[in-house]
Amino acid sequence: MKDKNCILAGKHLSKNFGGNVVLKDISIECFPGEGIAIAGENGAGKSTLMNIISGGLKPSAGEVYIDNKKVSLSSSKEGRSYGISFVHQELSLMQEMTVGENIMLGHEPKKGFMILQKELHKQARQILNEVGVSEINEYALVKELSPAEKQIVEITKAWSNHPRIMIFDEPTSSLNKAESEKLFEFIDRIKKQNVCVIVISHRMDDIFRSCDRVIVLKDGEFVYACPVSETDADQIISKMVGREFKNVYPKRNEERSDINKVELKNISLGNKLKNINLEVPKGSVVGIGGLEGQGQRELARGLFGINPFMEGDYLLDGKKVRIKSPVEAVKHKIAFVSDDRKAEGLFLNLSCAENIYSLILSENATHGVVNNAKLKSEVSSGIEQLHIKINNPKQPAGSLSGGNQQKIVFSKWIKTEPELLILHEPTRGIDVQSKLEIYQLIRELTKSGVSVIVFTSDMLELIGLSDEIYIMYEGEISGHVNAADATEESLMRLCAKSGKGTSV
Repeated sequence: MKDKNCILAGKHLSKNFGGNVVLKDISIECFPGEGIAIAGENGAGKSTLMNIISGGLKPSAGEVYIDNKKVSLSSSKEGRSYGISFVHQELSLMQEMTVGENIMLGHEPKKGFMILQKELHKQARQILNEVGVSEINEYALVKELSPAEKQIVEITKAWSNHPRIMIFDEPTSSLNKAESEKLFEFIDRIKKQNVCVIVISHRMDDIFRSCDRVIVLKDGEFVYACPVSETDADQIISKMVGREFKNVYPKRNEERSDINKVELKNISLGNKLKNINLEVPKGSVVGIGGLEGQGQRELARGLFGINPFMEGDYLLDGKKVRIKSPVEAVKHKIAFVSDDRKAEGLFLNLSCAENIYSLILSENATHGVVNNAKLKSEVSSGIEQLHIKINNPKQPAGSLSGGNQQKIVFSKWIKTEPELLILHEPTRGIDVQSKLEIYQLIRELTKSGVSVIVFTSDMLELIGLSDEIYIMYEGEISGHVNAADATEESLMRLCAKSGKGTSV
């Protein structure tokens, strides 16, 4: 590609925060119709680089050129005026507004000072259709949407200005396989319209499905670039983590315990769950998969008492229990890592330390007086055990990367010494290194007798992490297989109910 076709170029870009170098001498060129993957661990500088070229940050050194002209972008708004849209992983939607109002925010059709609501929602509908979204109602309130639907609305909002460069930060982190494929089809379409697409992702599927070349950053520096057609996932991950990459998942348990930690018998919940029967052996990892919206969320939350089961028997250690609330679940030594860590897993404005010890305060207090020395020790051990990267235990949890935030959530629950750990999308939106560490942690917990139930939409994760797998379809169990014998193809048949009842 010739320089004259370059939409945007960043040359020798560096960024320092208080003496801390987070980006060092990085150059990048963006051409029409190209898909660029930006890969690297959390803290590698990916988001910093994208914030600089989109106007959200000013570089400490280096220049940005648009159409071969040097520019000094002072804000994301100015970046958008040049045709650069950035779909951040952290959603910026207005919860009390409709989908249409969010999409059209800032460029609403007006008559005088009055916003034309009917025309606004008509235009929003048209933009949703352009993205390929038919199932989301433009009049729906954003607060009523699922995390996946909110992600789709955020993407649609970014497309509403029809940008020349569209940057995605972990775009499929909240999407199932079908929704991800719709997004990739949209990316294919806009690339054909000469839009440059940049994808920050830890998912190799995203990179190989939507991008033409990959750039890898490590510790703020450039370490690797290659056409996607000339590399593979192992090579990219090796460059990201700085070592040879082979075994992603720890070794499975060799034997299945004869003792069940959990048994569900004919569990139902309205029309969401129907006659669920499953067993979770002590010290095993049981994976629950299926296409999005098949009852996994209801089952996970029912197990923890958020939305209690209405019918059937819930047994722990062979005894019937009625878990009617999370408080009761915790009393039964059950822990729950939600699929939405920001809304349900963390106190973002509180410190990392306060989050880690939030569930064990009462155990470390006498007559209402907190044992600060003991809590400090608990925090230190939690940070060390999970290799949490923080500057200071007192810094707000909301300031951490996604991977380190997830480790804080895990640490908080591990401090309760659970016997059953329920994980809902435990590695969604986190970097490769954090995934590897969480996988290892899960296996270490099972060796100490902890039973784990993992709800994940990632097929490879489902197969690699589990000892046994249950697949859900329309609120029912459509199959139960030994993970060692499972393949993506066999599981997808169960997801589509073409092999209902199969047991291996």
